[in-house]
Amino acid sequence: MNPWLFFVLTLAIEYPVILFFYKKQWKEIILPFLLLNLFTWPLLHFFLLTTDFSLPVMELGVALTEMTGYKFLMKSSWKKSFAAAFLANGISYGAGMLINNYIL
Repeated sequence: MNPWLFFVLTLAIEYPVILFFYKKQWKEIILPFLLLNLFTWPLLHFFLLTTDFSLPVMELGVALTEMTGYKFLMKSSWKKSFAAAFLANGISYGAGMLINNYIL
């Protein structure tokens, strides 16, 4: 499967979750959401190809990075940023594992 299709699927899975947490700021969240994913998604795949770190550990790093991004870019609380980033990344990670194990 084309890697960019996985990126689009990541966006499609994570955006509704992020939107749930930032529904009052739905116009303002689009750019930070895209920028954070454009940063973390290629970085994760670079590390997948060049290191021996496990995928769950790297996903934790992605969630922490995105959490920090939402905290500062959206000026939200740490609690809200944590919940949004970890839930969105947890769901997309789980969906990716299902797709990888049962569809591909």
